[in-house]
Amino acid sequence: MRIKSLAAFAILFGHAIATAAPPPLPMALTGPWNVEFADSMCLLSRAYGDDRSTHLIFKPAMVGDDLELIVTKARTSLSAGKYGKAVLSIEGKPSPADTSFIAYSTKTQRLIRIWNKEDNFALAALHGTLQIDAKSEGRYSFAIPGIDQALPVLTTCLDQLRTAYKISKADLAAIATQPEGRLASFFSTDDYPEAAWTNGLMGTVGVLVWVEATGRVSTCEVVETSAAPILQKTTCDILTQRGRFKPAKDAAGRAIRAPAFGRIRWELSS
Repeated sequence: MRIKSLAAFAILFGHAIATAAPPPLPMALTGPWNVEFADSMCLLSRAYGDDRSTHLIFKPAMVGDDLELIVTKARTSLSAGKYGKAVLSIEGKPSPADTSFIAYSTKTQRLIRIWNKEDNFALAALHGTLQIDAKSEGRYSFAIPGIDQALPVLTTCLDQLRTAYKISKADLAAIATQPEGRLASFFSTDDYPEAAWTNGLMGTVGVLVWVEATGRVSTCEVVETSAAPILQKTTCDILTQRGRFKPAKDAAGRAIRAPAFGRIRWELSS
């Protein structure tokens, strides 16, 4: 029997628990920093390990302060998907934000996707060594020299991406406080489309929404997805029908219209 479930990433987190175990030795650098300009995302990545099979990828959200880190490595076995808590540290100092991860296998790789608040773990503050403790998915240590030189290129990518999605610098400059809310609170397991449930369809939908000064979601656009079209449509339908956020505010404390980004993961378990 399949069990319907869904989860949300990007909005609120709590506090992480640091591990007392010493971090592993930093992996060898085997490539330069690369910035990938894609249709709906900007990626900063670097290869590690003597065989260049491990990659560390930074993926900032189009808007807001969420940061996704992705570790990819060669798949050695067909491991089951996992999710849980991780700890991120710079030179042994843990990030204060609660950090979630999901791990899964493709035909050739094992991916660990980690979500953290960029506010609490700013890209600009990254230097020295980044440690990732993903519990049963492994512990990693990455030397990250030169990231400060790559960040301006990443910023240029984000500026172009926002322009493509009609998010102006004036829109972003006016925001003193981001919209707040829990994406998962707008969904229930009863929302899983029958056709998707019957056919075992799953995946994650990343959406760009505009939250009005009233807190209502006025528009929703799918900007990244690993899910079937029916799950994409259902995600935006629910958000535009039910979405209610605490609106963004400007420096004077007035509610204003603002963009927000978030992800919903649709999954079935047996």
